[in-house]
Amino acid sequence: MEVEQFAVIVAERMGSPRRNERRSRAERLFDAVRELVETGDLLADTRLPSERTLGTALGLSRGTVASAYLALSRVGLIERRHGSGSYVRAGGLPTFSRWLREGAIVVDLAKSVVPDASLLPDLRLRVEDLLDARPQDGYGPTGDPRLRELIAAGALPPGFAADDVVVTAGAQQAIHLVADALLRPGDRVLVEETTYPGMLAAVRRFGAEAIPVSGDRHGFDPDALHAAIRRHRPAYVFLLPLHNPTGNVLSARRARAIADIAVAESVLLVEDRTLADLAEGPVPSTAGRAPGLTVCLGSLSKTVWGGLRVGWVAAPAHVRPLVAEAKQRTDLACSTLDQQLAVHILRDPTHRARVRAWSDTLARRRDHFAAALTEHLPEWEWTLPRGGLSVWVHLPNTDGEAFVATALRHGVAVSPGAVFSPTRSPAGNHIRLTYAWPEPVLTQATALLAKAWATHTP
Repeated sequence: MEVEQFAVIVAERMGSPRRNERRSRAERLFDAVRELVETGDLLADTRLPSERTLGTALGLSRGTVASAYLALSRVGLIERRHGSGSYVRAGGLPTFSRWLREGAIVVDLAKSVVPDASLLPDLRLRVEDLLDARPQDGYGPTGDPRLRELIAAGALPPGFAADDVVVTAGAQQAIHLVADALLRPGDRVLVEETTYPGMLAAVRRFGAEAIPVSGDRHGFDPDALHAAIRRHRPAYVFLLPLHNPTGNVLSARRARAIADIAVAESVLLVEDRTLADLAEGPVPSTAGRAPGLTVCLGSLSKTVWGGLRVGWVAAPAHVRPLVAEAKQRTDLACSTLDQQLAVHILRDPTHRARVRAWSDTLARRRDHFAAALTEHLPEWEWTLPRGGLSVWVHLPNTDGEAFVATALRHGVAVSPGAVFSPTRSPAGNHIRLTYAWPEPVLTQATALLAKAWATHTP
């Protein structure tokens, strides 16, 4: 592609800066090139124009282009070859959009979701109930105050108040708003060696780099985390108290250690508690010991229905305004109808019992699926999850992405482990399997997986 043509396409993707936009030219250039790489418009090993040449074509300084290229290199989308220039990285990193791409499937074990809307209570609402907005014009960037009060009272660790809450369009938007509020190109975020791919997508989206830190089934290794904080000075540490994909639960002792480290180093902790209500027992939080340094995220997607796009960010006073500002930049406010439905669901006296019953159902489906995997796929290695909706499987001597393709040919979709790691390893030989489906579906899925495994060539 000629430099002039490339510059025209990039300029179109960058667009004109919006009034009061905080994003710099380097950030907008990063976004434009990232989109071209991830959509396949820029193929692997394509040589990018030099910093000076592209800067001249776009009317930008060389330093602006260099900053964007450096951020793209840090997140693994391009590589800098000494003496040769910058190239689109061959293979690149697995992307969130690739993971969600749909195909012709019989059973979908790839998405960790509530299968349908059957968990919604029979509320018998009138249209007037759903239109009862606060404020009445529907443009409340932090959300309806009644919903924020219910979230603070029943869905968050102790210590958070309604004024700490920003309502979001699901947990994924909550993750993106935190990244938007806190990250700049070149920043670093500390994550576990396997983590949620939607968070990795958000970190890359804003030009930051996810740095993996070692740990075990109890959470981050405290010594490794402390050393990584001192080395990288991250914008924040991201943790999953009920882990996705592994189903492990952060131990209370480990939560205390992480909180104490955060206080000692004045570093922000971001807890994604989306699955916390689906654990076998209590799920600890760092908020009690690090109240001014803990941000908590959550949603109703895993306990009620993914089609109800209601989530939240609960943040200390110095972070919440930044999140609210990011929300206004994104979509001004959440749907009033969704928020009012959420208010009535959380007020419903049967809500907590419904969540407990759903968690019990998931435990039974997990045990059924585990027994089927043990019987039909004894070579696979996994640990029984302590909650959530999925099991994390190690495939012996096999690349997870390669088996994903084989499984899809047999009619079952699974999630490749590589998307759950910022570096592919050690997750590349893993897959994630959702067990939220009814037992007959899980039985069928196991049979399909066994057939796929029997035909798969490592």
